[in-house]
Amino acid sequence: MVGFSTALLATLLASSTPLLPVRAGNALTLPAQRHAVRIDTEDGRPPTWLLAVQQEGVEGRGLSLFRSGDGGRTFRFAAAIQPDGSHHDRADMLVVGRDVALVYSWESPSLKPSRKHDVYFQWWRYRPDTRDWAPQPAVRVFDADDSTAYTRALLARDSRGRLWVQAFRLDSDGGSTAVVSVSSNDGASFQRQSNLGRVKRRGGGRLLSLGSKLVFIYAMHDGFEPTRLRIRDDGDPLDTWSSVRNAFSDGIYHGAALSAVADGHGGMHLVYKDETERLYHRYFDGSTFGSRTLLEDSRDWAMQPAVTRVGDRLYVFYNVMREPGTDYELHARVWEGGRFSGPEVLDSHATFKGYLTALETLPEGTSEVPCFFGESSDGVPARMARVALSVEGGGGEGSGGAGDPEPEPEPGQLLFSDGFSRTSSDSVGSDWVQSGLWLTNGRYAVSDLDHPDGEDLALALPSRCGDCQVRAWLQAFAADEAGVVLRAQGDARYALVFLPNGRIQIRRYRDGRFTVLGEARSGQSSAWEATTLSLSAWGSGPVHLSASVNGQVRLTVTDSDEAAITGPGLAGLATPIAGVWFDDFQVRTVDAP
Repeated sequence: MVGFSTALLATLLASSTPLLPVRAGNALTLPAQRHAVRIDTEDGRPPTWLLAVQQEGVEGRGLSLFRSGDGGRTFRFAAAIQPDGSHHDRADMLVVGRDVALVYSWESPSLKPSRKHDVYFQWWRYRPDTRDWAPQPAVRVFDADDSTAYTRALLARDSRGRLWVQAFRLDSDGGSTAVVSVSSNDGASFQRQSNLGRVKRRGGGRLLSLGSKLVFIYAMHDGFEPTRLRIRDDGDPLDTWSSVRNAFSDGIYHGAALSAVADGHGGMHLVYKDETERLYHRYFDGSTFGSRTLLEDSRDWAMQPAVTRVGDRLYVFYNVMREPGTDYELHARVWEGGRFSGPEVLDSHATFKGYLTALETLPEGTSEVPCFFGESSDGVPARMARVALSVEGGGGEGSGGAGDPEPEPEPGQLLFSDGFSRTSSDSVGSDWVQSGLWLTNGRYAVSDLDHPDGEDLALALPSRCGDCQVRAWLQAFAADEAGVVLRAQGDARYALVFLPNGRIQIRRYRDGRFTVLGEARSGQSSAWEATTLSLSAWGSGPVHLSASVNGQVRLTVTDSDEAAITGPGLAGLATPIAGVWFDDFQVRTVDAP
């Protein structure tokens, strides 16, 4: 690295951690929008993270808020923003005190006139008694009709507390007009202002508050034209903006393949992909942009950036194509003191990695900086995933926040349980992220796809733990193996597997392979019998594992290999075949002997 201690950054996870199911890898488009926020509720508890995700009908949802209390490591469904998954709205969010302000609008590769393509503003107010957020009625800011459409809405709040909403209006000739509206009454109503600009094709950009002024940059799809700029001082009359001028000579891919953050000193960092599909950084000093710095020279339509600022340090995440449409890596670089580090590879597994998002800022002292993105591969449903960089000397709860770390649960505490008493033809439920096919029939979770080279895998999102036990009842009918897993991190995990010959194995999975750490008799008279499996893991150097069948300990092993899975992860269910029944799933903490 240039200008850094060699230990400043280290990859926290060797691969991504799955979070929740989505329809496709573009669930977090538009890259210019802020899809994730962090709220310090100042009540002695860890900060809450909210992630706005468009699931496009997966789990029966559209645009929804998901909530995390562990620094964005796991998320649970919180509430629907706009529940119609057929109308692909996306959100741009910002935090005001303990409340969240957001706008949502249509975003899709195609854009046609539609009276549905409106722009809405909405407050989500914090409720201290229940420690959650309740929506106020949405306010329509821009109203489309049959001849036009609004898209790509952005939100900013100036130093006077006024709320500004910018969007692009589709015009009859196929061009786009940058429209803007302002609220001086805390979002109760909005007043349309003069248009900010126009481009010949579909437009995109970023509206951002830099402290005492607003800056708006914009460009367009498929045109080698300069990126343009307008600025206004917060003290000027509402309809006063600087004239349109060129921000810099190169355009921005689709006008919106960018991520930007204020630097806290009146300037701005901008990372963008230009029309030649290369990734650059520019610094804006409050008046003009400086020269560009090349961050990635490879070219691909899907490459996108996401940035987080921690103090005066900028973290830049981006996806790099290895095989078009199928194999991408997740990289990161860090800017400090005017220079960038070399790239860090955070995830090199052969999956499509789509649009990225990251928190706009994290406080000084953060222990890790995460990035979220869409991920998919052949035969596996798309999902949201997470990678993170650990920061040398960081503290706090792992999300980089003020406040004390979340207390460790007491030994024996139930973290999560599921009896699968519901019916679904394509899902284990909203508390799970799954690959392969699964269903619930009102009594069991049932694997539903044979995988000659893979498996049906379901991980419980609220189950993240290190020293813990996973237990489940299963019936595999001696057809093939099935079992339970612990400490799942990306494609690494421990598993207890019940084999069709009636024996059990403890395995460690990494990089698409497994190592048998131990094997023993199960004590079952026949592999046709249903059984209850329990796998416990504790320790980190080495890792100790214990396997029980129907409450009787049958196998214990110690994993002291350098490939041992030493950190916490998710617990779940796994089998390579269809037709296995699972029930009575539980995850509890354990006390190291």
